[in-house]
Amino acid sequence: MIFKRAVKILAIIFVFITIVTPLFSQRKFDIQGTGKQILDGEIIYLSYRNEGRYMLDSTFVKNNSFKFEGIIGNIPIRASLYRNQNPTHNYDFIYDRLSLYLEEGIISVQSMDSLNNARISGTAVNNTFQLLQERLALLEKERLSIKDPDYFSEEERKDTALVNKNRSLLEANYYRQFDVQLAFAKEFSNSYVSLDLVNNIARNNKYNHLAEEVFNLLSDSLLQLPKAAITKESFLNKNKVRIGSIAPEFEMNDRFGRNIKLSNYRGKYLLLDFWASWCLPCRQEHPNLLALYDDFKGANFDILSVSIDSKKDKWLNAIIEDGLIWSQISDLKASNGEVYLNYGISTIPCNFLLDPQGKVIAKDLKGQDLRDKIKEVVNIQANMH
Repeated sequence: MIFKRAVKILAIIFVFITIVTPLFSQRKFDIQGTGKQILDGEIIYLSYRNEGRYMLDSTFVKNNSFKFEGIIGNIPIRASLYRNQNPTHNYDFIYDRLSLYLEEGIISVQSMDSLNNARISGTAVNNTFQLLQERLALLEKERLSIKDPDYFSEEERKDTALVNKNRSLLEANYYRQFDVQLAFAKEFSNSYVSLDLVNNIARNNKYNHLAEEVFNLLSDSLLQLPKAAITKESFLNKNKVRIGSIAPEFEMNDRFGRNIKLSNYRGKYLLLDFWASWCLPCRQEHPNLLALYDDFKGANFDILSVSIDSKKDKWLNAIIEDGLIWSQISDLKASNGEVYLNYGISTIPCNFLLDPQGKVIAKDLKGQDLRDKIKEVVNIQANMH
């Protein structure tokens, strides 16, 4: 009888701990914002994801101030503040936005004018994040000084030299920001900000290996977090097809229903290109690929494009619109396609340059870098004969 009572008491204690422990693991965040030009009556929106759920809150500005309170778990959450623009609506341009981290404590947001120029302070992660923004400030100023060709007028778009120049400048700026972020993550290897940076950069095909090097330098406490496990998995996927390895064989139907095998291209240098009709950077690269194909098609070189579209009509229309004349294949399974998964692709555009034996000799080259590499290997082969 005593034994049964003891078991019952232990069971009650266990249930109590199970229910109460999560409550103690929750943390309260408190955002307090002020801005001389953030006017009374304006609406500030707060958006973030918490345990897989999209969260949206809003408040009115009063006395040039706004405030948000909420409960989150132990791990900081990246969030965004928007001024007068509900982030669930579609806008051509978000004119005033600020990123920060939700964590326990009072998070101070102070600005002389807009959210864009606000300073964040008050909690450990946000103090580190503010320091990162200061290190990126010059690059951000440079980026804003370059007009994005997507916003060119019809007249400006006729100037293809200007279009290409601005795209190149924006791309160079984009990658220089990655350089700054990785250096920052290496310096602040104990901060959650650094794990977030590495996780984001890991998705980039060109910088994946550099991100992995910095990832391995992060503190043990960060590497135990769920986001670290996700990041590590992305590295494993990206490394499925390395430079020096033989590209995995596959077969797929082309746009005419003909079966195409990768091994059909043995004996040639092959650019294996992954793209989609909805991918603007992919389609912006097509004029370069057309020029490459025209220049090197008679030099033992070919292109095979794999679309990750799911809608056949959109895929076929994009082929026609962009004037693509080499083989186009797709299983129309989008990112669930076997080839897409086997090659460890997470972002597009993505490409692999194969030698005549099917070995990967380069990955994710674009523009002039791709042209120079193809010219190099084609010339080497020509000199061998």
